[in-house]
Amino acid sequence: MRLPATAFEERPGDTIARASCRPPRPLRGWGDFSRPALELRVRSLLDGCEIRNQKRRRNHRPVARTDTKAPFLFLVLLVTAALGLLASCGGDDQPSGANSPARHADASGAQPETAFPLTIEGSDGVAVTLEAPTRRIVSLSAHATEILCAIGAGDAIVAVERWANCPLGSNEKPALDAYQPNLEAIASYNPDFVYVFSDRDGIVEALRRVRIPVLYLKLPSSIDGVLEQIELFGRITGHTAEAADLVRSMRQRIDAVKERISDIQVGPRIFHELDPTYYTAAPNSFVGDFYNILKARNIAEGAETQYPQLSAELIIERDPEVIILADQGAEVTPEAVKARPGWDQISAVKHDRICAVDPDIVSRPGPRVVDGLEALAKCLYPERFQ
Repeated sequence: MRLPATAFEERPGDTIARASCRPPRPLRGWGDFSRPALELRVRSLLDGCEIRNQKRRRNHRPVARTDTKAPFLFLVLLVTAALGLLASCGGDDQPSGANSPARHADASGAQPETAFPLTIEGSDGVAVTLEAPTRRIVSLSAHATEILCAIGAGDAIVAVERWANCPLGSNEKPALDAYQPNLEAIASYNPDFVYVFSDRDGIVEALRRVRIPVLYLKLPSSIDGVLEQIELFGRITGHTAEAADLVRSMRQRIDAVKERISDIQVGPRIFHELDPTYYTAAPNSFVGDFYNILKARNIAEGAETQYPQLSAELIIERDPEVIILADQGAEVTPEAVKARPGWDQISAVKHDRICAVDPDIVSRPGPRVVDGLEALAKCLYPERFQ
């Protein structure tokens, strides 16, 4: 049995149940101002070539360049200026690459600009290299669309996956179906970047064959993974400061929730209902991570899959103290749960602890996951979260 597509970006058993987020490789580019690196760059200019620090993958969409030899006097001036810059910094060698201070926030909290070319490795091990911030994005994922919109990159989106738009709740952007992707439809928007979370119908290789830059990156498997992807999309679009601000705000809210339950050792037993046939979320799933943070005891502990289907008998036996309803489109109510045969024996039913939550904020790994965490905290600890 499959859940409605709106319950997740992926149904149980599909890629959301196996999602993982792999951070991009650190880069060494023109942001490296150490003396050896700068001297190497100057020598490369004198030879009329450009040193590349990242190997190109076969899927990279080449960008035409025109190399011209500068007059010798100009190059002399360039060398002089470069050495003067080094001298003004005291001549000390600085670390380069991803760990360079130039790539981190300064003492005031300001975020640096992303260094391009930017290379990101996908979940399939294939990298995409971007020469500049993306300006025409096809987002074949509702969670990515929400992230892009939240960090101020909505203007760069030319088409979206049909379950989320930008602004959220609008129909402003044309919609595509990520579950039945169409190469011609995607290409018609002339994208300079396509994001997919699932390789449906071989769409990733199809896009690469027509030289459209595509990043195949699976959905985050945890809330920390969501924060990492927000920062990644900030770098891809050139909105690093906005992404950093959003992540900072989300972390503060997460920390505030953790602080309120810091003295609790073990939380209540929970059953998170995904649909009326008793699909649920195990502790090692994305949805399960909410309850890990909230110190809840998940009755799906020990399940063989991330999104198992439980029997009514097992649910009654494990006696959840709180039942959370996230039944997208099924319109299951607390009253309907109470009327189920034998469920009057369950503690959550006896004590009227049945909560209905918006499935999108607890199933979609985007910027609203903090709303989901706070909503679930109120369900589990109503006396602490008013």
